Parts: sequence; C-alpha cells; structure tokens
Amino acid sequence: MSYLRHWKLDRSPYRPEGEAYPAPPQQEALARIDYLASEHRPLGALVAPRGMGKSIVLGEAKRQRVRDGRYTGEVDAFGMTPREWLWQVACGFDAQPTLGDSVSRLWQRLADTAAEHAWRRETGMVLVDDAGQAGPDLCQQFVRLVRVAGMAGAAWTIVLAATPEESSRWPDTLLELIDLRIELYAWDEDTTVDYLQHALMSAGRLEPVFTEDALRLLHSLSHGVPRQVARLADFAMVVGAASSVAIIDTGIVESAAHQVAWPTKVAG
Repeated sequence: MSYLRHWKLDRSPYRPEGEAYPAPPQQEALARIDYLASEHRPLGALVAPRGMGKSIVLGEAKRQRVRDGRYTGEVDAFGMTPREWLWQVACGFDAQPTLGDSVSRLWQRLADTAAEHAWRRETGMVLVDDAGQAGPDLCQQFVRLVRVAGMAGAAWTIVLAATPEESSRWPDTLLELIDLRIELYAWDEDTTVDYLQHALMSAGRLEPVFTEDALRLLHSLSHGVPRQVARLADFAMVVGAASSVAIIDTGIVESAAHQVAWPTKVAG
C-alpha cells in the first residue's frame, strides 16, 4: 500500500518540488544574493555544511532572476572540465556557443557578451553549485570570469557554493575576490515544525499526521538540518503507513531514525 494513499496525500510532501520553503535562513541567504547583484558585486560565496539547502537556495535565486528577465546561468561544477563549465556559462548568458568552440573561443564569446551587457546596462549572474569540488584549473576559470566581466564593465555576479572545508582549500587568488560570505544555519524548532506542517498542507493533508511530541523529537534527531528533517519525516510516514497507525508518535519517529541511520553530526 502506498504511504501516500494511507495518509491521503496528493504527492510526497518532503521532496523538493516547486518553490523553496521560505525558511528564515534560506530567505536571508536569498536577500544577500540579491544584494550582491543589486550592488554589482562580482563574487560571493554560499558556505554551509552539506544538507543545509545550498542547492535549493541557488535554484530559487535563479527562478527569481529568470522571472525578472535577467541573464542567469546555474552550473553544477562537480566533475566538470573548464570547457564544460564555460559552455554552461555561455549558454546561460545567451552567448550562442557552438559544439566546436574551443576554450579560447568560448572566452571570446563571453568577453563579447560582457561588453554587450555593459553597453546595454544589463546584469548577469552565474550560480555555481558544488564549487568546492572544483580543482585548481576550474578555480582559475572562476577568477578569470570575474576579471573578464570587470574589464568590460559588465555587472556580472558569481556565487560559488561550497562546504566550509572545501572553501578553505580555494586558492588565495579566488578567496581575495570574494565580496561576501553567505552562511546557512540549521533551523530552529519552530521553523522545523512550520515546514513539516506546511509541506503536508501543500500536499493535500489538512489533518495532523505527527503528534506535537513527535514533531519536536523529529527536530531534535535531525539537528534542524533541512535535508535530514525531510528525510526523517518522509521515512517516518513510510513506517507509520506500514504499521497502519492513524497518527505518528515518538515511537514511530525513533524507529524511523534508527533505520535511516545517518551520522549524528553534520560533516563540515
């Protein structure tokens, strides 16, 4: 029996779909990204441990800018070569790259686009997820893009997302260019409870699914880390449906937590 049917849900409530939940830490991060863009700051860093919602923040920042008709590229740097990364950036800025473009040709297209954006007084943003996974060669491309935009007078902003440990390994030439370090922090209990209930209502459930004690325990066991909050809540509903319970209590949450079995501390 599907747990969605048991709980009378239209869809899974704890999987990212549509717009991000407006939790205070994420909203603050989005406001700081908007500050970087509005003040024409060239480089920012979104730094947080894994599971805090960096990818969700970048995705929401892109959606907001695209709605406003602004040039925005979102690129996942994990495993990318410099050419692959430049290709994605060129596509995001509508620089019209072709399949046969070399690295030098892609740079020329981006330089021409930067000059055009400067003349038109248009802004652009590159959101780089997993930038902490970038090797020295790709970090050099980040620096070069900042310099190319600066020389052309283009109002381009780059936001690099990484864990604290990863960002500490970036070269000094990159670190020295960062205008603002944006951090995400764990949710407090009220935010966790609000998220859990909001997600259920959005998925079509108006009656309670968790007892109040279960909600508080779920926050405690997940340490307020958004990804772990969602995982534990989702699996608790699976366990509850399998047990045919009408509401999830602390016992169900504890059972689900034992089976999920993630590390008790978030890696930096």
